[in-house]
Amino acid sequence: MAWALARNPAQLDAVLAVRPDLVSLSFGDYAASIEILKDADITVVTQVGSVRQAVAAVEAGVDAVIARGTEGGGHGYNLVGTLPLLQAVLDRVSVPVLAAGGIATSRGLAAVLAAGAAGAWVGTAFACCRESLWPDDQVGQAAAADETSTRYGRVFDAASAVGWPMDVGGRALRNRFFDDWVGREDQLPDDAAAVARFREAPERRDFDTMAVYIGQGVGLLDGSRPTIAEVVAELAGASDLLRRAASAVEA
Repeated sequence: MAWALARNPAQLDAVLAVRPDLVSLSFGDYAASIEILKDADITVVTQVGSVRQAVAAVEAGVDAVIARGTEGGGHGYNLVGTLPLLQAVLDRVSVPVLAAGGIATSRGLAAVLAAGAAGAWVGTAFACCRESLWPDDQVGQAAAADETSTRYGRVFDAASAVGWPMDVGGRALRNRFFDDWVGREDQLPDDAAAVARFREAPERRDFDTMAVYIGQGVGLLDGSRPTIAEVVAELAGASDLLRRAASAVEA
């Protein structure tokens, strides 16, 4: 979250102290931070929601871009779907392009690899893993959802007052709190009772109020708690699908 680094530069120092192989830095003015990270031999990627953003990211020096469509869970841009965005970005930049948004199974991974993506940036598929911090009741909410159960917006950001940029919203499970406040986000910070209810919701496990960030791929989850290794193994099945597709094309 580049916008957060502007408020607390010490966070970048903490990242440098750990010396990760890769850092994803998005949503804000990240040019200066990219230079610092690359000087430390750290690979830098960023999420983009349009061709314009992708071109600007390459000009800023990123090593790869993540073409994130509106299907993705959590925070991002709500501009273009994953496949149209991926195709357009691939035509305009020379750095590796990863795809994100709605990729939760080997079928989705095969689709973006076939389109030319260097890989995929996957989140929702791992939300219910045993290693995830999600408790069982939250996994149950995901299991009960389908591909139409999420909504994108700024309702939860308005209630939390964390400080996300106005052009960045979040995709989460639709609930009563979202429906009550969508379209009235500017009024929400002034409603002390509503803000308090939202902030207390996680402790009360009030799913009618709390934000459960997840993408449209939630409809592909079955409520089980696989290991990370099992999810990766399923995604690796993309190679078989690609071979079958290649055979079909050649035939």
